Amino acid sequence: MQPSFAEQCLAPSPTLLKGEDPYAPIKDRDLTPGENDTLKRLYQSLTGNWRATAETFFCTSADDPDDVDSDRATGQAKVVVDYSGDLTMTAEFYSPRQKSSHQEILHMFQSNNRLRIEHDTGAGDVELIDISGHTISCLYRRIVPMGKGSSRREFFFTLHAAADAFTIEQQLYIQGRLSSGQSWHFKR
Repeated sequence: MQPSFAEQCLAPSPTLLKGEDPYAPIKDRDLTPGENDTLKRLYQSLTGNWRATAETFFCTSADDPDDVDSDRATGQAKVVVDYSGDLTMTAEFYSPRQKSSHQEILHMFQSNNRLRIEHDTGAGDVELIDISGHTISCLYRRIVPMGKGSSRREFFFTLHAAADAFTIEQQLYIQGRLSSGQSWHFKR
């Protein structure tokens, strides 16, 4: 079953669809003073405890776009913004289908006037797609060594906040094709 929020498995990445190179360095940049202020306000609005649900999918075949493993989970999350304005979300999800729990941690930094995910150094730099009072959209790339080669990974990340709720969606493209995705929903 393909989750409704995702494109079809193995679909080309948005970068490829625009005719661009998904292996090229990202176009990172400094945040404007207004964007810095917007992020601070948005992060502060997310602090606290949340009820959570998650939908995930994993494309299990390199050739068949209909070969998908999907799951739904419920849980709770806590969002903390530290003294330097960096956001950490810790979520605990339980999957009835898998009869197991797992933890997810998200770090979003505002280091040296940059938005960064996972790392507070240049390794965490992102390419901004949109920053508004309620939305952060970006992409980031990672190269993962594998044996004698490497796997090129492109992540598309969106956080959208509304009154007493927010959603995080992330899609992972490996070697330019959709490989997996997750959609987390949080309510007070």
